[in-house]
Amino acid sequence: MNKNYYTIVSSILFILVALLHLVRALMGWDVAIGDYMLPVGRSWVVFGIILCLGAWGIRGSKGYIAVSAILFALVALLHLYRVLVTETIITIDSFVVPLSASWVGFVISTALSAWGFLTYKAKTP
Repeated sequence: MNKNYYTIVSSILFILVALLHLVRALMGWDVAIGDYMLPVGRSWVVFGIILCLGAWGIRGSKGYIAVSAILFALVALLHLYRVLVTETIITIDSFVVPLSASWVGFVISTALSAWGFLTYKAKTP
């Protein structure tokens, strides 16, 4: 499979997640992870970082595939940790995010990470 497919899909996903953080920041939605209230200001920072990652992928810059694959692997581990270890309740503006959402996030992140590592391996000599 062509490396361009991976960079396009992962870049679009990063941009969509960045837009979700932008909406959260603009709407002022409260996010609670367990007892911890996540400040709205963090969404502005995350928005900027993830948007830069998406732009980096669209530009096709060197090293993007490896970095994005590692980030997807870390996200997969966070989802797995939430499901198997902490069972932390996450609420977004009074909506409780079910644990099944973390299973879905784990599967998608793992698949994207594996795809990224395989693409990186095929690309490098």
